[in-house]
Amino acid sequence: RRRRAWRGLPPPPSALAHGMAEVGGSSGSGTGGKASPEGAIREGFAEVLPIPKPADKRDGGAGGRAEVFYNPAQVFNRDLSVLVLSVFARRRAAEVAEAEERRRQKAERAEAAGRPPSARVAPEPGLVLFEALAATGIRSIRYAKELGPGTRPAAVGLRHIVANDLEPSAVAHMRRNLEHNGVPSSLVEVSCADANGHMYGRRARGPGSHPELAYDVIDLDPYGSCSPFLDAAVQAVVDGGLLCITSTDMPVLAGNNPETCFARYGGTALKAGYMHEMALRLVLHAVSNAAARFGREAQPILSCSIDFYVRVFVRIFDAPARVKRLASKTAVVHQCVQCESFSVQPLGEATTEDGKTEKFKPARVIVPGETCPECGGRMKLGGPFHSGPMFDLGFVEQCVEACEEENRDQLPGVTSWRKIHGMLTAISEEHPDVVLHYKLPQLCRGLKLPPVPLRQFRSTLRALGFKASHFHREPEAVKTDAPNAVVYDLMRLWAEENAPQNCPMPELLKKDFTLKRPVEWTSASASDEVTARPTKIARFLPNPEANWGPKRAAKMGGSATADAAQSGSGDAAAAAGAAAAVSPENAGAGGDAEALAAASGAGPAVAI
Repeated sequence: RRRRAWRGLPPPPSALAHGMAEVGGSSGSGTGGKASPEGAIREGFAEVLPIPKPADKRDGGAGGRAEVFYNPAQVFNRDLSVLVLSVFARRRAAEVAEAEERRRQKAERAEAAGRPPSARVAPEPGLVLFEALAATGIRSIRYAKELGPGTRPAAVGLRHIVANDLEPSAVAHMRRNLEHNGVPSSLVEVSCADANGHMYGRRARGPGSHPELAYDVIDLDPYGSCSPFLDAAVQAVVDGGLLCITSTDMPVLAGNNPETCFARYGGTALKAGYMHEMALRLVLHAVSNAAARFGREAQPILSCSIDFYVRVFVRIFDAPARVKRLASKTAVVHQCVQCESFSVQPLGEATTEDGKTEKFKPARVIVPGETCPECGGRMKLGGPFHSGPMFDLGFVEQCVEACEEENRDQLPGVTSWRKIHGMLTAISEEHPDVVLHYKLPQLCRGLKLPPVPLRQFRSTLRALGFKASHFHREPEAVKTDAPNAVVYDLMRLWAEENAPQNCPMPELLKKDFTLKRPVEWTSASASDEVTARPTKIARFLPNPEANWGPKRAAKMGGSATADAAQSGSGDAAAAAGAAAAVSPENAGAGGDAEALAAASGAGPAVAI
């Protein structure tokens, strides 16, 4: 096993032993041993100062401190991001080293042939990161203190960070936090600008572009939808760079407002058992389409459905030829309104001839029609959405390796190890080429059948020659390439052994089997169910406390401007009394922006 590569890091704060931030006034860990002001919030190696509040809201006088509340649910988001960036930095460094070796060999051949060598200068080691909606800057501070210079070799860390926010008062508070944490301005540069305008000024390709200013990593964590920032972000990242994207408008992505979902993401969400997976695929669809317009390919390396939001990590490549595959990785779904049957219809086909030439053509129709073959119900249409893989298995396995007990001291600021390890393990066991899934309880409930043992159901599908796995958000999911008829054949078999009473769809159970009889149930042991990882890893953890979820958005303050409200920024729009107004479809959803706000609207509110 890989032993720890970097030593000499300070120990993590004891208050973070359970993956939660601490609010208090004791001596600060990660702030050079200085005493922590009352109300300061410590997370990882970062400490955020309390927000000063005016003595009188009418005259904006100074004095006191704002009452704050902190949402520990967002600690996991930042912990996961620190881990993913550390793994990506190592992979990126290896790719850069290989590219430089190829250039060196090419230069040697040119010199031997008498041609002048290339004057290209090798890039500086390390990543340059842009946090578009930084608010208090807690994320950038953690990146700087846990992945910056001095924490690891320069080639596999962060070289420079730009922390941006639209609201001047938020930027002022961010500067105080950076100074309090001892983070030099040479490492974290503070910017007060519109996020999209900033990114458009650093486009990597096209007329008027500035590739030397493009970023290796762009982190988008808005309050609500990420869609307003995607067009600029896919252009401002270097070839092979990484986009880290959060979207918290889950009511929209889960099908409450299909018209709003289509306007934001270019696809319609359905209220179905697979809605959390579809939410991820809709966000990836929006990213892929935004990148394709500029001849760039979006490759997801990790996609996570977490609590009340989605978090995706996508690499962007200059690949006009591979962009042609977009239609074959895009699909719509036909979902029955009565039973759980669904059919995925790709929008294109890509075939390879002679092992080299790719041929593209419109997809043939494979969906059943306007009525469901199983129950005769009406079909509804969802999508289009991304139907390709949602993660890179090799990258996920590297992340899982980084979660092993002996490697955790490389990232001592991370505290949510148990949940991260479980979720990444669950993702690594998913079938990446299977699109959408069933939920076994809904299959049984729709026919008023007693529950089928989950392991028995999946194992029988495998014994019949089909793939079957879970979905990392849904432990009772059945992610399989078996057709609807086979899935309902097993339900009919179960109904023969456990006759239902008052079945709402008796004709479905009376249909002839499509499988060849006899069909026997197969029960697998735990080692047969999961072979990739040790079974002792808890993959689906319960929430650690009651009311675990989003907090309310910071309220509009006196200094708010229309630009702040319309920016869509979560970390930015809620800063220092300027919070974005929450639309009805976004109510109750939030990202980093909702982590810190003034209680009862008293005094300024800054969102972490």
